[in-house]
Amino acid sequence: MNAFQQCLIVIGGFICYFLADGYTYSIGILYSYFLTEFGLSGSATAVLPGLLYAVPQFTGLFLCPLLETYGYSSGAAWGAILLSVSCIGSAFAPNLQVLYLTFGVLASFGLQLTYSSAIMAVTVTFKDHKYFGLAVGLAMCGSGIGSFASSPFVAWLLESWTWREVMIIESAILLHSYISASCFHHLDATRFNLPRPAESVQVSTFNSATASYSRPSSTAQRSSLDRLFRFFRYLLCIPSRYRFRRTYSPLLPPEPKPSKLEPVSSVALEADELEQAYDSGCHECWKALIDSLRQLTSPKLWTNPTFISFILANALTGAGVVIPWTFIYDHGVISLNKDNDLDVRNASLIAWLPSLIGIGSLLGQILFGLITSPIGQFKRLSNCFRRPVDVEEPGTQPVRARFCRRIWSVESTRLLILFLAVLLWNALTTLTIALLPLPDLAGKLSSEVSLFSVPIGQAMAAACLCVGISYGGLYVLYPQILMNTLGEELWAAGLGIYLLFNGAMNLIGTTIGGQIFDSTGSYKSAFIFAACVPLVGMVITTCGQIIQFRRNRYSGSSSQ
Repeated sequence: MNAFQQCLIVIGGFICYFLADGYTYSIGILYSYFLTEFGLSGSATAVLPGLLYAVPQFTGLFLCPLLETYGYSSGAAWGAILLSVSCIGSAFAPNLQVLYLTFGVLASFGLQLTYSSAIMAVTVTFKDHKYFGLAVGLAMCGSGIGSFASSPFVAWLLESWTWREVMIIESAILLHSYISASCFHHLDATRFNLPRPAESVQVSTFNSATASYSRPSSTAQRSSLDRLFRFFRYLLCIPSRYRFRRTYSPLLPPEPKPSKLEPVSSVALEADELEQAYDSGCHECWKALIDSLRQLTSPKLWTNPTFISFILANALTGAGVVIPWTFIYDHGVISLNKDNDLDVRNASLIAWLPSLIGIGSLLGQILFGLITSPIGQFKRLSNCFRRPVDVEEPGTQPVRARFCRRIWSVESTRLLILFLAVLLWNALTTLTIALLPLPDLAGKLSSEVSLFSVPIGQAMAAACLCVGISYGGLYVLYPQILMNTLGEELWAAGLGIYLLFNGAMNLIGTTIGGQIFDSTGSYKSAFIFAACVPLVGMVITTCGQIIQFRRNRYSGSSSQ
């Protein structure tokens, strides 16, 4: 795969994350409108964004192996279709319960197909590349830019249209993620370009200026329905394993005396059709899918302390991450509009708070992508410290073995240290949001005095930006840590488990935030909760590394 094709993979991933995360994280703006429209409690309404965060990750448990089997381009295409259909269905929802189904569940399947297609395509393409971290960061930059642009855009649309009309507009916008499917086309073509067996079809040969080619020739005239079916076969939403089957294949130069083709009986044609149907991939796809799902129970996954501690720490952090995303807009509106005297200008400025989280996420993805890219070189540098086996000095093997193992594990160790630093940064910045006295500005803002012209508003903006930077770091680090911890063989299964745990805690986090608001009438305690859970994740990650270190030391001493 050349550089241009690799760039297309990154661009496709960028488009996926730009549209999907832009749609997902604009839910904080719509949450306030749903709260007013349906008149239900905060905890009941908070289930809706919780579903949008959680269900995509629940479905990742089986969609990741499914995409591995059927292709990334077709997965991205179906993601675009489902997202568009779900928005149209949500526009006509009569109550919140129907929105749970359309906005919460149906859209979630489209989101996960889009997310997983993007991250798996980028990871498979760049897993052995020295710029793996940078490629992941650039693809996920779409998340930050989309989050930054979507909240003010949705707030602007809601000034002119109702939320139902806005959903129709978003359905048209989300359909553009179909472009990413075409960007993954070449990657799937190289993975699923399966040749037909030569004996299953008759071939006719023709010569060109450079090579000879063969193509199937049929003795019977094709019907219009058959031609239509063969046309639709090449649509991007058709699974890639069926789409990329060779119709033309290079052949050796024809013999001087061409052989005469014997007539083919109807029985032989039926046998050929059965063979082609079997070779079309149904049996192989099902077998590969079952094998991928069986990896979820692999002992290598569930006996790996680093993997288990990382999954638990991320899950707890996920419960806190969704609280600022979901409630920061409503927190600003409630804090500054106590007497219904908030002017239009400052009301629009509140919509920039989630956008600042989005731009911070963008900066974090670029920053941590640049930081982690050179880390992949430490694996190669370890070879510089090795000496040939025949020049080993007696009595130095244990020390050298420990030294080489330490050098070999530098990459995973540094990634986990970065992960711990990101958790601490997230906890401190979220706590800053909770402790800032934003209600003190109520009644003091006007058309002449804007939110971001006073110190408290500026500090809130800076805190939102810093929280977003930590989110960007988490986005970039998790695929690299999973690949480093599990290897290519178990990476897809590990990603599915990661998404399952993270999604469950996302749903729990939004529900807890809504319940706290119902009990206290404020989101301050919810933000304090969101600041505490990353600290617990730090303790779990550290304990997992201690267990892993002791296990490695025990295995090293027993081998001696």
